[in-house]
Amino acid sequence: MIRHRLDIAIVGAGMVGLAQAALLAVRHPQLRVALLEASTEVPQISADHYDPRVVALTQASCELLEEIGAWEEIGDRRACPYTEMRVWDAEGTGSVRFNSRDVQMPNLGHIVENNVVVAALRAHIEALPNVELVSGFRLESWWRDCGLWHLQPRSERTNLVEGLEESAETLRTRLLIGADGARSKVRDLLHIRSRDTDYHQTALVCVARSEKPHQHTAWQRFLKTGPLAFLPLAGLGDEHHCAVVWSADEDLARELVMLDDQAFCLNLEKAFESRLGRVESVSERFSFPLRARHAESYCGPGAVLIGDAAHSIHPLAGQGVNLGLQDVRVLSDEIGRALKRGLEPADSSVLERYQRRRRGDNAATLKAMSTFKSLFGAGDLHWRWLRNTGLSMVDASPLLKKRIILRAMAV
Repeated sequence: MIRHRLDIAIVGAGMVGLAQAALLAVRHPQLRVALLEASTEVPQISADHYDPRVVALTQASCELLEEIGAWEEIGDRRACPYTEMRVWDAEGTGSVRFNSRDVQMPNLGHIVENNVVVAALRAHIEALPNVELVSGFRLESWWRDCGLWHLQPRSERTNLVEGLEESAETLRTRLLIGADGARSKVRDLLHIRSRDTDYHQTALVCVARSEKPHQHTAWQRFLKTGPLAFLPLAGLGDEHHCAVVWSADEDLARELVMLDDQAFCLNLEKAFESRLGRVESVSERFSFPLRARHAESYCGPGAVLIGDAAHSIHPLAGQGVNLGLQDVRVLSDEIGRALKRGLEPADSSVLERYQRRRRGDNAATLKAMSTFKSLFGAGDLHWRWLRNTGLSMVDASPLLKKRIILRAMAV
């Protein structure tokens, strides 16, 4: 047990938190790392159906997972490479097609179920001697003393209030990393404010089986009420399943949620223009409201935010997890630089340098996603002409398409 003499504690064992713990442990085996997770549930991978929650991993993200040592297991289970992406406007003729041949690459990225990535990272962490996963640890209270964070779970809150008494459950760490999602407890306890944007849309996710195979293509149609994406899945014996992400205005989303499966399939098929023939069936549907958040600061004394705790964006380009994994890479780089210079990982210069390297890029991506959302949601004739012309111009320019693909693959 290494939990009581930690160098780094990471709150949140989602994909980003797991990747951060694993990368630090692999690169710096002298560090003692703990991953604190409120839930005690272990992700399960079904042998006969897909998890509707998926990520579109870029080449850069796959390379990071390969460095960690988890990519081989992910690929062996079921990661679906996509070689083409087709985007078109529902209110016009503008469209663009990106193909991996444009950049002489075997694919543009991989569509992978969330639970497949999480399970592979957890299995890898279990084999690392300098990382411990602490399940059921609901961070409630903390204080900082002599350069250490003292962390207590919810059950120990009484001791803290009555006199800051330490208990057997108290964890002490030099650096605290918040990877606990958009409603981050770490961000709140650091009193870091965030700038929030409510898109007034709801994302519906499910898995659909289509009449025609998906052709290893990521499909996205921009409707006035929000984008609809069909993302290819593989690994269960056919190429007829896609993960569906339908971002719809709130009124429409409420109507779609109330439909039975047959009616939903018909609506989905119509919205997708039957590009893959009939939508034959759909899995259980899940929904969540869409909001963008950006923390005004990524760091505080001895603490730092990564992933959705620092920034969350509209899912229309599927970049959320990829941005988080780039946070992981940069923070690991900066901690490695600090160790070589004899600095503490929690030194303010280390955390501020990470913030300088990541916050500007993340802010630009958030702005771009908000602009895309507004542009494709505008019904004015002028804006419709502008976006359709823009899509057609991009499609007609091999050089511009190549630049866009290479930029997206590097995120």
